[in-house]
Amino acid sequence: MPENDTTEEKEWVRGPEHLGSVWSRIARAIYNPKERSFLGRTAKRWGIVLVFYLVFYAALALLFGICMAGLVYHIDATTPTYTLDRSLIGSNPGVTYRPRPNDGIKISIDINNFTETNAILKDLDEFFQPYLMDSSYKSENGCKSDDNYGYPDTPCLFIKINKIYGWTPVYYESTDLPADMPEDLVEHIKGLDANETKRVWISCLEEKDNGTTIEYPWGQGIQGSSFPFLNKEGQTSPVVAVRITPPVGKLIALRCRAWAKNIQYRFSIKDFSGYTPIQVEVENSANVTV
Repeated sequence: MPENDTTEEKEWVRGPEHLGSVWSRIARAIYNPKERSFLGRTAKRWGIVLVFYLVFYAALALLFGICMAGLVYHIDATTPTYTLDRSLIGSNPGVTYRPRPNDGIKISIDINNFTETNAILKDLDEFFQPYLMDSSYKSENGCKSDDNYGYPDTPCLFIKINKIYGWTPVYYESTDLPADMPEDLVEHIKGLDANETKRVWISCLEEKDNGTTIEYPWGQGIQGSSFPFLNKEGQTSPVVAVRITPPVGKLIALRCRAWAKNIQYRFSIKDFSGYTPIQVEVENSANVTV
């Protein structure tokens, strides 16, 4: 047998190299002095990896910056890309009110609880802060901060239509009023000149008659000059003040509706449209006996 074959055979039958203890293998995996490598890579290889990722993330950041710059350049700060029926909120404005309920779903008013009343007044003061420079708001009488918005005896509720960019109401004329419009509002509209009927009308009715007096000290309609909403500086949501004189100790349920041809009305407990339900309860804690 040739000598070189014997050598190859010996190499083949040789056992694996002794790797040492577990801790020595862990230490060698972190730093191998024989290969002069750290975590399996030499200094040169670590340098290549570092340069690669620096270039990669720099290019990624540059591309992201270019995309964001292009996006910001093409976005209008005042005009949404999709409006009215093309947008998620659609073209049917919601109807809401202030003050916000302080008792979950109802506005609770205690004639002798000044802390509770002051919380309502604070909420209204904050709400009307953007309106202070509005000339139409300044000209209104009653239901103002000066008279505590009528609280607690004759509280004022403020009905507003949510802002939808570009939405313009289609007004009712005195000759084509809907059959379900309240009679007092119909009489009011028919007594106006033609140029005064271009308004979004607001009516509030009790769900159950409890003898509550309902008044509209600022008028019962929102002027057409308030529309459309174009996100101009200082442009606010138009508001109608509703002053009520509810009986003490009874829960009052109101339904305040906005009237325009293109405001869809749908009566529902959960998915209502074109109106807002309001619950008010006036109490007198001094009369409560223990």
